[in-house]
Amino acid sequence: MIMMGVVDILRHKLRVIIIALACVFCFSASAEITTYTAHGGPIKGLAMSEDQQYLISTSFDYSAVIWQANDMTEMAVITDHDAAVNIGSFSPDGKWLATGGDDHLILLWNFEQLINDAENAEPIRLEGHMGKVVHLNFSEDSQYLASASWDGKIGIWPIANPSDKRFINGHRGPVNAVQFSDDGSHLYSAGYDGHLRYWDLDGDIYIRSLVRNGWGVNIFRVFEDKNQLYYGTVDGAIKLVSLDTRQELVTVAGERDPVLSLYWSPSKGQIAFGNSKGRVVILDAETGEVEKDFVVINGPSWGLVMMPDQKTLMVAGLDDYLTAWEIDTAEVTLTDANYQNRRFHPTGEMSNGERQFARKCSVCHTLIADDKRRAGPTLYGVFGRKAGSVEGYSYSDALLTSDIIWDEDTINALFRDGPDQVTPGTKMPIQRMKNDKDRQDLITFLKTMTTTDN
Repeated sequence: MIMMGVVDILRHKLRVIIIALACVFCFSASAEITTYTAHGGPIKGLAMSEDQQYLISTSFDYSAVIWQANDMTEMAVITDHDAAVNIGSFSPDGKWLATGGDDHLILLWNFEQLINDAENAEPIRLEGHMGKVVHLNFSEDSQYLASASWDGKIGIWPIANPSDKRFINGHRGPVNAVQFSDDGSHLYSAGYDGHLRYWDLDGDIYIRSLVRNGWGVNIFRVFEDKNQLYYGTVDGAIKLVSLDTRQELVTVAGERDPVLSLYWSPSKGQIAFGNSKGRVVILDAETGEVEKDFVVINGPSWGLVMMPDQKTLMVAGLDDYLTAWEIDTAEVTLTDANYQNRRFHPTGEMSNGERQFARKCSVCHTLIADDKRRAGPTLYGVFGRKAGSVEGYSYSDALLTSDIIWDEDTINALFRDGPDQVTPGTKMPIQRMKNDKDRQDLITFLKTMTTTDN
């Protein structure tokens, strides 16, 4: 059951809708839910091709998977990034696919080659950002790519000659999202500084701020033909603003949970937003009126797309799998008891060593000799193994050239001092375990669970 209070306020002849939501979670047997597994870690983003034929999912496991959208057949896997892949974007003409990640890198793919011969496809490496790449947008004519990075810069990349790149500075702090104007002559950008800025690309001249929000702007969509700007904020608000007057027309307020994702369905005339608690709000894109408001997953909704059937919403988050909801049946939500325990956030009874493994290691590593996609290699047989020696895993040079043999002492040092000290240059996220007992319990658990004699 969802209880909803709506207060209509007239202010400067504008309509401001504030929706305060309190949810009592229950299970609906009528809700149609399907899951699709292809990743070995949380899924960071989703994007649909212009022709609705292909879907891309990007993951913490350093990979991106391309799907046939009508039946969710896996078509190709990208494993060329050296860190989590945050975003994928298809060019409007269907010729290009761009992916961006925590490795500060953008990979530009010839899409036809990627689909037909993924094993031999070679991307164009777009280098120059000094922070994670979190958003990408192609111009409508597919001649340019814009990138948003947490290094505070906007990248502009000519597709015909990507080396002729340039960077725009102007935001104070991370840039979260970018969008070309319809004619490609201007650019919109949003950032952690709470500004949504407007640029003239002839000289990269800053014109003005369309939004001066007190909190950061995470995601947005501009509709120039409708004189509309939708955006979602760090403090949980979804807003519709007039482009020419810059006045707020509609506000949908939440529980201060950051808005993380956005998807626009032109055929249905709807725009959807997802937040850090799994809440999805679907609005009429013309009026801003709320059509659906429900919780779809346990945790952040990092990615949203409407599927080609125009009735199924695909959602990505902390799970290894994509979750598909038939939105016409999504009237209520699920209790925590209806969710499976995540391996990295277990709730049942277990030893301290097993709990430490679940929390510190399980997102990236398995304990068995399989080929499941994860950001890190399997830990099966790790004791006595030379660092960088698991066949088939793409190691950093730091581990390939390392003389470390993994044993109680070296694993203890890894978590006591951190990977940046023990294996400088490694792709392993920096984490330390200060508690001696937690480290020893983890090592004991690993010795038991990773022996090749089991």
